[in-house]
Amino acid sequence: MHVLLIVAVLLGGYALLWLLGFLGRALHHHRRPVPAGADYLVVLGAGLDGCEPAAPLAARLDAALERFAAEEAAGYEPLLLVTGGKGAHEECTEAAAMARYLAARGVPAGRIRREERAVNTAENLRFSAALMAAERPGYRCTVVTSGFHVVRSALAARRAGVPGRVAGADGLLAHGPYALLREAVGTALAYPRANAAAVVLLAAAGVTVGLSR
Repeated sequence: MHVLLIVAVLLGGYALLWLLGFLGRALHHHRRPVPAGADYLVVLGAGLDGCEPAAPLAARLDAALERFAAEEAAGYEPLLLVTGGKGAHEECTEAAAMARYLAARGVPAGRIRREERAVNTAENLRFSAALMAAERPGYRCTVVTSGFHVVRSALAARRAGVPGRVAGADGLLAHGPYALLREAVGTALAYPRANAAAVVLLAAAGVTVGLSR
């Protein structure tokens, strides 16, 4: 029992440090300014209500519209790229619903691009990167997502080689603490080898210390 307690304390401490590190990175991304001058504003998909954007996705789209207007006011002409395929219980692709939402709010159809295959964040960025590179080599972009989702999106963008920044559409806790905690777990799972090695080493250290007493 004494050995198990030591192992539990070590692993619990590691989980807490990871969570604090994740929160620190999330706050850093949230506060970091995103410069104007993007060729694309990439809006990551999220859940639909029927064939309409649910609240988190609508918040992303509204933030993208605000940034779109700000880019134009600064003299730039970005394209809006919406990315997201059709989920198992969705009536249409997320990209199609997002494009309709933007068009209904005045964005010209010629300024909207769709990526309709992606089913997760990694695919969102990877498929979008290919589309942007083919249309505008040397492009720069701003990726728009929910505040709680910024850290994992930035990681996926870096792995996909996407040049640009990630902007949060709302606050870290805008969709509740569960969403933020889920993202912390999801980000940890994006480093399976490193975290598995850390867990094994800490567990071994705990057993060694416990048995030596």
